[in-house]
Amino acid sequence: MLFEFKAPSISEGKEQLKSYLAMEPVVRMGYWTNGDESLAIYKSHTNDWIEVKNAPLPHPGDDLTAPPRTPPTWHDLVVPTEGQLSAALRRLVATVVVGDTRSTRREDQLRELLHVVLVKVDSDAWASNPKNHLKPVPFRVYGDQASMVQLTADQIQRQFREYFAKQNNRVFNPDDRNEIFLNEETIFAAVDILSPWRILGDQVDLLSKAFQIFRTKALKSGEGQFLTPQRVIRPCVSIMEITSRDKVIDPACGTGGFLIEALRQVQEHEFPGESETWRLVKFANDNLYGIDLDPLSVKLTRAMMIAMRDGSTHVLLGDAIRQHNWPSKFPRLKQELGGKDTFVAESFTVVLTNPPFGEDLKVRASDARASGYTIARAAATGRKDFVDLEIGLVYLELAHRLLQVGGRVGIVLPETYFFSYKYRWLPSWLEGRFALRGMFNIAMEAFEEFCRAKTNFYVFEKVGNGPHDGPAWESSTGENC
Repeated sequence: MLFEFKAPSISEGKEQLKSYLAMEPVVRMGYWTNGDESLAIYKSHTNDWIEVKNAPLPHPGDDLTAPPRTPPTWHDLVVPTEGQLSAALRRLVATVVVGDTRSTRREDQLRELLHVVLVKVDSDAWASNPKNHLKPVPFRVYGDQASMVQLTADQIQRQFREYFAKQNNRVFNPDDRNEIFLNEETIFAAVDILSPWRILGDQVDLLSKAFQIFRTKALKSGEGQFLTPQRVIRPCVSIMEITSRDKVIDPACGTGGFLIEALRQVQEHEFPGESETWRLVKFANDNLYGIDLDPLSVKLTRAMMIAMRDGSTHVLLGDAIRQHNWPSKFPRLKQELGGKDTFVAESFTVVLTNPPFGEDLKVRASDARASGYTIARAAATGRKDFVDLEIGLVYLELAHRLLQVGGRVGIVLPETYFFSYKYRWLPSWLEGRFALRGMFNIAMEAFEEFCRAKTNFYVFEKVGNGPHDGPAWESSTGENC
């Protein structure tokens, strides 16, 4: 057996291994890795090369003369590192951008690749059930060397049609179709790249982070939306002490990190046994809500929530901020969240969110006026009655509208909102609306891969609906998150 570690890329490693194997008539297997990717090459008795990408390191007792011929099971799948999964998604994006002929627009390519990922998520959800651990995973390469491209593409298309029929009304958008519009070679490449990994499990942020990189790479734009890492999500959700009695919403849910973690923690603390699964499903169906304007993020969140414990019912597509548009553009939001005499019914006990933020991400004064945001009026100076305002601050008032009195909001915001002279008006607006119950430091490194903003996690309690109902800054604490 030969090992090769010098070559930096899989293509160079493959050529180096083949060169070495060709010069060693007795050696039957070569193994290469650069830490993120791996490759095993077997030399058959006919001197053909048999390649196995993302192969695990050989173990004592393994047959080194031929690749495993049994289909992989759940136990064969490997939990990837962030680097491995990110590298896999980057290769996948490069594959479809360069080679696919059925989908040429970046948005279409991303949508269709996401549909492949949904098949993988559904496969992992099925295989992770203990009763299926020893059965072949559905999402895998099919056929032999000559037929694998067509057979694999056919199988994945069939699995997608079944998933589409089962989850059409819960995951997909009206313009989605029950076919993956990628050519056979691209579908095969996607399966070849993703099939060795477990992408559904305890570390749910792996898939979310990969999707963020996936999306940014494919569309060349982050749009001011930054993934909340699991090392931030987990303590933040824990701080909120969410129980099954809470009604929870993330009005900027992205790929669902806060919602999924809330579901996980309620399961861990209240419903750990299989006999209580129905209680967990009821909590997810009745009490977890999410909103996002990006249809791909909504689709992924719904699929993840279904795979985790079916909380997809109230993951809604729409613009949470511009509520004056709800009746005409997003009637489902109006139906689910609207009040009888107000834009929003005050029905939630917890709002948990990391809204998009940035100097250039603002809600226009005309929209703020139309939706009645008092925070944009409080920021106005001179003769203006409303001003363009950073969207993160508008989300703070949105959280206030969503909450019952006594409810709490946990929100990630730039600390400059609370310490800069530019926002000197904010404490007055908070007076009588919110009481600060906690401020938790988030290290700048938490978002360093996507941005360099200094943020904190703020916990407020809703104390009233106006400026004269109670103090805003009592009982504050400062801790590290």
